[in-house]
Amino acid sequence: MHLSRIEIAGFRGIKRLSLTLNELTVLIGENTWGKSSLLDALSIALSPDAKFHNFHFSDFHVDYSLGHTQVSQIHIVLNWVEDYPGEHKARRYRSFKPVWVRNGKDGKQFYYQITSEREDDKVITERHFLDAGGNIIDCPDNNKLARQLMVLHPIVRIRDARQLRLETEQQEEIDQEQRNLINTRIERRLDNTCRRLMTRPGHVSSDEIKSSIRALRTLVDHYFAFTPHHKAPRRDLRPFPERTHYSPNPLEMLARPEMTKQNRLVLMGLINAYIRARGPVELKRISRPIMILEDPEGRLHPIILHQAWAFVVNMPMQKILTTNSPELASVVPLNSIKKLNREPDKTRVYSLDSHSLSRDELRRVGFHVRLHRPGALYARAWLLVEGETEVWLLNEFAYRCGYNFASEGVQVIEFAQSGLKPIIKIARLMGIEWHVVTDGDAAGKKYAETVRHMLGSELDKHRLTVLPDLDIEHFLFNHGYEPLFRKLARISDDHPAPPKKIIQKALKHHAKPDVALAMVEFTDSEEIDHIPTLLRWLLKRMVALARASTT
Repeated sequence: MHLSRIEIAGFRGIKRLSLTLNELTVLIGENTWGKSSLLDALSIALSPDAKFHNFHFSDFHVDYSLGHTQVSQIHIVLNWVEDYPGEHKARRYRSFKPVWVRNGKDGKQFYYQITSEREDDKVITERHFLDAGGNIIDCPDNNKLARQLMVLHPIVRIRDARQLRLETEQQEEIDQEQRNLINTRIERRLDNTCRRLMTRPGHVSSDEIKSSIRALRTLVDHYFAFTPHHKAPRRDLRPFPERTHYSPNPLEMLARPEMTKQNRLVLMGLINAYIRARGPVELKRISRPIMILEDPEGRLHPIILHQAWAFVVNMPMQKILTTNSPELASVVPLNSIKKLNREPDKTRVYSLDSHSLSRDELRRVGFHVRLHRPGALYARAWLLVEGETEVWLLNEFAYRCGYNFASEGVQVIEFAQSGLKPIIKIARLMGIEWHVVTDGDAAGKKYAETVRHMLGSELDKHRLTVLPDLDIEHFLFNHGYEPLFRKLARISDDHPAPPKKIIQKALKHHAKPDVALAMVEFTDSEEIDHIPTLLRWLLKRMVALARASTT
């Protein structure tokens, strides 16, 4: 059984939110857009200590669009679904028999709801199970079942990479009375190895590391099994080459001879941090925790981050990850990424439907956008251009016009190699604003027609700019940059030559990035009054799109 969906209304930074969860869910989004409130709601609903949260007035959402009005109700609904038909008959789930409802033809599911309401100076909280229509199921054991759900699927939350540092002061705070003697000895042995690796890495033998790994396996097996309790259907992994190198068993990675001792330390620390993150609560052997890993990139070198991630992703449990790391976002499956975007009436979730792009489109976007520009998924707006010159030029022109594209969340992306249609699809699915600039030649007009076919009821000018000349070089040549091109082409001002020949000679003598930088320097000189009006309008339009996406 896994958590399939969570619905939240009126809780802290969330007015309304509906989020579908996968085996791996990666949350991205700007600060104050609801990620922490979402994780807090999950931690409250599935607390590992199986205690009910007492809601306070500060837990109720404040609606600033209505003049700082505080809502009067909180709703949190969790939808649980079988991993395979008949799982509801398993021993651990038999007590939930009164609340299971049909999910399709053969499957089963149930809905668990927490509601809290402000009444004068009191807060009243109730917990119920719902039927498929959202009606309360009359069940006298609501609270008992709710606590059992917490025991079966508790949230274990690791807040940041600083918890990978196994400091003695932190370990002394752990309540050893709630652990049995065997686990205490195992933890001490693991901690000693980690401490020695930190201080004297050359004095730790391979036999000692292997012994600690075996101890770690014993400790881990007490809290969760590395054997999945269901067999997921086989999928074609060819479009996802980043997944093929993962080890089927995370602990096997620690025993690989090519792993350095420091890398082993990080991975051992990570799993130990997972065990300790639950606090003083002893998880039951039947528990199948949901792991929340918040911003794991903090203080980790990118190489170590990738190694730790390859370890985490194979842990056979449901995982929720928040990250601001482009490097990490570039290796997780694209359809696991959920982008949160706060709007006036709700927090909208953007994600990629697995059927939205073909295998070839996924490959193109994966290579040209995620691999080469991993930060693009975090952008507010994409300025899609044909060639390399525009990428260099428009960023610099924006700066000259008083705009900082990086701080505005605007990214200039070259689409000629990846194709225009899949990039526009990705932008729409991920809630990223976009605008296309094409040349005026035959290829550019073909790109423009592709954009127009995808616009629907939108106006061309909102999404498309077609240069009135063959390309950006000819456009600038005709708008005051002829002296520069003649200089680069080594053709005197009084020598008659067509623009095409002058531009070709300039590009023959200089690489396109050099020509673009020369254009910027020429713009900064006193030889030209200003950047052409069309480009200034385009840059202003992009900044307006980016700013509008945050309101």
